[in-house]
Amino acid sequence: MLRFYFAVGWTAFQRQLVYRWANFAGLITNIFFGSIFSYVIIALYHARPVVNGYDVLDSLRYTWLVQALIMVVLPFGWYDLMQTIRSGEVVSDLSKPCDFYWYWFSREVGRNLYYLLFRAIPIYIAGMLLFGIGLPNQWHYWLAFVLSLPLGSMLGIAYRFLYNMVAFWILEARAIALLAGVVALFFTGSYVPLPLFPDWLRLIANWLPFNGLLSLPAEVFMGKVAGNALWFELARQGCWLVLLTLGVRTLSSIATRRVIAQGG
Repeated sequence: MLRFYFAVGWTAFQRQLVYRWANFAGLITNIFFGSIFSYVIIALYHARPVVNGYDVLDSLRYTWLVQALIMVVLPFGWYDLMQTIRSGEVVSDLSKPCDFYWYWFSREVGRNLYYLLFRAIPIYIAGMLLFGIGLPNQWHYWLAFVLSLPLGSMLGIAYRFLYNMVAFWILEARAIALLAGVVALFFTGSYVPLPLFPDWLRLIANWLPFNGLLSLPAEVFMGKVAGNALWFELARQGCWLVLLTLGVRTLSSIATRRVIAQGG
């Protein structure tokens, strides 16, 4: 069965290779917005050189990491499962001799890997060339990042699967998905870096699952989370992953009982 899931992921990866121009357009878009945000940040730091321990270079690096990783984690704009539920194609997925959630999970892992290689790395390189944001010079930062990013990616899969499942109960579920995406973008630090939040709001954001999607991997990469705090944050990220995965599997079990296939 593991071979089957691996094949599903590899097929999803190959499928993304077909859309080269779409990826190129997205790449340019992310670089454009990364540049706009960077110039805004540079202007703001003229008034105050350090905010919550972040100087202008730290904030620039954080911004470009978020732009690079957003399609790897993708906490918004994913309606694939929802569309299959509305069209009835979900019946085909449910009839496959495999677990419903792990089938979709494998597909998304393959897609995430594609965006890591062909979107995230080129975007961060662009940030290095345009703004000199550099790379970590400590090996343990890289090791911690390698642990945190896959957890964030899997957390993103569980989250978007969760809000797509609303379509089993609501006919027009896209509004719910849009709201879920906006909330995720705010609390992942896509609009404003979480380290720049007021202390009370940052405390709330730290305990939400969204922190583990983008902000935590970015801060780990930058070396802002280390020592015992690093292990605590990784444990919290892992706990949210387990909770969301269990929640999704429970809901999917309930939802699939509602599916009625007509015809022959």
